[in-house]
Amino acid sequence: MIPLDRLRAMPLFADLSDDCMRWVCSQLVEVTLAPGEALVTEGDPVRGFFILVEGGIDALKRTDNGESLPAGHHTAPAFFGEIPLLAQTRLFVTLRAVAPCRLGQLPEAAFRRLLADSPEFSRVIFRTMAERVSGMESFARQRQKMAALGTLAAGLAHELNNPAAAIARVVDRLRHVLDTLYEATDALHVHGLPATACGVLENFRERAEARLQEQVAVDPLVAAEQEDEISDWLGDRGVGESWLLAPTLVAGGIAPTDLDGLVAGVGEENTDAAVRWVASSVELATLLNEAGRGSARISELVKALKSYSYEGQAPRQEVDLHDGIEDTLTILRHKLKHGIEVVRDYDRSLPRLMVYGSELNQVWTNLIDNAADALGGQGTITIRTRRNGEFAVIEVCDDGPGVPPEIQPRIFDPFFT
Repeated sequence: MIPLDRLRAMPLFADLSDDCMRWVCSQLVEVTLAPGEALVTEGDPVRGFFILVEGGIDALKRTDNGESLPAGHHTAPAFFGEIPLLAQTRLFVTLRAVAPCRLGQLPEAAFRRLLADSPEFSRVIFRTMAERVSGMESFARQRQKMAALGTLAAGLAHELNNPAAAIARVVDRLRHVLDTLYEATDALHVHGLPATACGVLENFRERAEARLQEQVAVDPLVAAEQEDEISDWLGDRGVGESWLLAPTLVAGGIAPTDLDGLVAGVGEENTDAAVRWVASSVELATLLNEAGRGSARISELVKALKSYSYEGQAPRQEVDLHDGIEDTLTILRHKLKHGIEVVRDYDRSLPRLMVYGSELNQVWTNLIDNAADALGGQGTITIRTRRNGEFAVIEVCDDGPGVPPEIQPRIFDPFFT
């Protein structure tokens, strides 16, 4: 039996009469726990109100992947269990002893009678319950932020990895291309290439680079036919590895007739070296363009991330709401680029507003991320901004199945996912 003086020392029972305290002691069921033993398990039906007299207990919350995370700690003297009792919900945490524990378990009927008959008891209970609910909401928000941050980080890592890997491939290929270019230059130098021939080579290089900058789209079938023609032309003139040189020359807009002009300008004895020099120059320009696109993409992501997080800025800033939405779309591009169309219907006349920019971007992130999840990879997300009197209205709509009717009344319940 729990000693009366141990209970009386707790603020919860400090103002109760002796008769009331003796009644409480008669109702209590003593419970002991060894270290590591669970008192209650998350999801179980409520079992009563618990008073911890000796020891310590950890509260653990299960994540979506089954992992248990710390959600609180109780050290004697303490009490818990009032929230699920009053809310008539199942237990939302697991309570596990971290040291030898001694507890008193008060049945639900006795707890409710004590709550109704003792204003002092109920005052402590409701004040403590309010603090705990606030703490649990804060914990839930922090969990959601960490989960969102993890998703965001994984997506950014994926987005950054693609251009970074492309740049790495470019650097690796550049070594081989430069070696080939140097060898071709040496070969041309050995044959004493005249200045007019050097001008022909330079003209070919400039034309090819200009075509690459234009990024002219070529039908794959047409390109394949052109590659076959050039490969045959190269093979007829004894140029080795024609199947490797042909795609590069076609990408530079070079046709067999152009190569005839090249040979006429540099001499037949320089055909192999000249073709390799031109092909290497074209590929070099191609690789530099690819590296430029990759570095620009990384720069774009870093810039969007800095803007998204308002790094180094005050919590409140005067911002254009559309900038935050666009930064969020950039950060979430990995979720949107495969089958999801984003339609922007912006009212650009909206004035700049003084807001908590970083927190507002978290709102856009959750709304757009949820819309993408609801679509399952296929569909349309429409983002609309407009003015309604003195208010700015931002709508994020998707053409997915929507929230099931049976859970719509609960979407704003704490801890409900």
